[in-house]
Parts: sequence; C-alpha cells; structure tokens
Amino acid sequence: MSKIVIVQGSLSKDSKTVIVVAETERVLKSRNIDFETLDLRSLELQFCDGRNLADYNADMQKAYRILESADAFIFGMPVYCWSMSGVVKNLIDITAGALENKVAGILCNAGGNRSFMSSADLINVLYYESGVMTVHPIVYTSYEDFKNGKLVNEKPLAKIPTMVDALMKQLSV
Repeated sequence: MSKIVIVQGSLSKDSKTVIVVAETERVLKSRNIDFETLDLRSLELQFCDGRNLADYNADMQKAYRILESADAFIFGMPVYCWSMSGVVKNLIDITAGALENKVAGILCNAGGNRSFMSSADLINVLYYESGVMTVHPIVYTSYEDFKNGKLVNEKPLAKIPTMVDALMKQLSV
C-alpha cells in the first residue's frame, strides 16, 4: 500500500491552506489511502545553511524521516509574493534527498485569483532539485473560494479528488 505525505506549508494560525489540506485529508480518508500530514506549524524549523542533516535539530531530522517514508507527496503551499513560501522552500532545501524521484500533487492557496502560475516555482524546485514529477491538475484556491472557514467553491473541490486520482495512477505505474 502506498503512503502519501501531505506537507502543510503555511505557518499562519488562520490559514486557508490548512482548510484545503483538511479537505484533501477527507478525500484520502474516504478512499482508505494511507497518509500522514506534516504540518510545518508543529515543527521547530531551522534555516537551511548547507550543514549536514545530522547537524539540524530533531524536528528537521523527523521531517526528513517522514518525507523519506512516503511514496508520494501533496504539498499545500501558500503563495507569498507570487511564489511558494520561504518555509516550504527551506524545508525542501534541507530534505531534498528524502524527496528524490517520487511524485507529488500541489494544493496552491493565494490571496488573489491571479497568482495561479506561482505553483510553477514549486514544480521547478521539486523537479530540478529532487527529480519529483508533479501531477495535474494543480488545486488552486484564493480568498474568494472560502466562506465561514470552509472551502465552498465547487471547482477546487472537484479538482482535489481528480488530483488524488492522478497521484494514485502514477503510484501504480
């Protein structure tokens, strides 16, 4: 059985990325897909400075082990300044070896509806750093897709299971 690790990459306590990740968890649970969520808010994060993995704190080493245990990933990425958040990039910089040659889906959440190309930065980093292939569709949400703390727009809600299907198809190849 394949295991998926969801990386929840927002540090915000009122994160809409967290809401999209929760909806994705619901889809995975409904299909009995084995998954684990790595919520970056729960870790004592350190900056990447090129040292060996063993020289980072226990949380960074734990994150590496969790990512290494996965067959595939789903990255929940908030968009800041038209790109992935620094915390997501920093995590990848430290844990790139654990991601090698796997497959990933992307949940991209932005403040506005015009940042949809920001996921291209994550796609490039994943591919060129670790050989990670990404599946489509990318699930893109912005502030207007939420109401009362819930994801309500049918378009991204429909894309989540489609993205999960594409991920599972790649795992079975």
